[in-house]
Amino acid sequence: MSFAKSKNDFSKKDMNFFSEFSSAASQQISSAFPIFLLATVAILVFTLIVWIVCGIQVMKKQDQINDIKAEMASAAYQEKLAAKDQSQALVEDLRNYHYVMSSLDSKVAAKSTASVETLTAVVGALPDDTVLIEYIDTDGLVTIKGQSLYRESPYNYLKTLKDKDLFSFVQETITAMDPIEEGYKKETLMFGTMLYTFEFNCTLKGHFTVSWASFVDGTTPAPLTSLRTQSYNAGSDYKIPDIATITADGITYNLKNITINGSAVSAQVLQDAINNKELSGKVSSNLNIELFYEAETDNGGES
Repeated sequence: MSFAKSKNDFSKKDMNFFSEFSSAASQQISSAFPIFLLATVAILVFTLIVWIVCGIQVMKKQDQINDIKAEMASAAYQEKLAAKDQSQALVEDLRNYHYVMSSLDSKVAAKSTASVETLTAVVGALPDDTVLIEYIDTDGLVTIKGQSLYRESPYNYLKTLKDKDLFSFVQETITAMDPIEEGYKKETLMFGTMLYTFEFNCTLKGHFTVSWASFVDGTTPAPLTSLRTQSYNAGSDYKIPDIATITADGITYNLKNITINGSAVSAQVLQDAINNKELSGKVSSNLNIELFYEAETDNGGES
């Protein structure tokens, strides 16, 4: 009996324990449920607000896009586009015209003869017994021909010209002549029976020119810059700086090829010019240098 009673008491205690545990858990769940419900509602409200705000922003952007499309489709906008195209074409025509005019000006400068001051100095240096027969200037190569009564006069004349530092002399020829054999009559001669002819071939200092211009490479190269010309003494160094790249109308161009007097330079000379960002050399004749470029693409390569 007492064993059965003890067993019943133990069972009652277990039931009371589980009953108390279940009651406590139910109370905790009941108290946490409003918080969970409030958090859920807050998340839904926040999501709804974000969705509404995004929708409003999308509508505004779409309205702006529609306005831009409507403006682009308008007659006024089309007129502006046409005017822009006409302006670009006009700029290109003016650039070509400027290049042609600068080219003509450069050619005139390269082909012009000695200045008045130089010719005056040549004539003014003539000895009393010497006459100037011919003066020719072709691309900086000057030929002076004349006659002297006395043998020493051409040499004195040559020294005077050298002292004036007008020319870099290449060659001089002085020969004696019999005027009778040349068809002169004795009665027309001032005095003496012999004359001396001379011919001086020389280079006019500062006359050799280096001309250069930049072009967009293609079947018909389009000029990027006007033709520029500079004079140099024979044997002096010339230098054309900043040629590796060039920017025109917001577009960057990279150097692709170089020609000098119509002949392309070697690959090594081209690479050196790109690496050093300049082209240099010595002047021994008139030089016409053309620099050819191609546009740089968006990814930094060449088109």
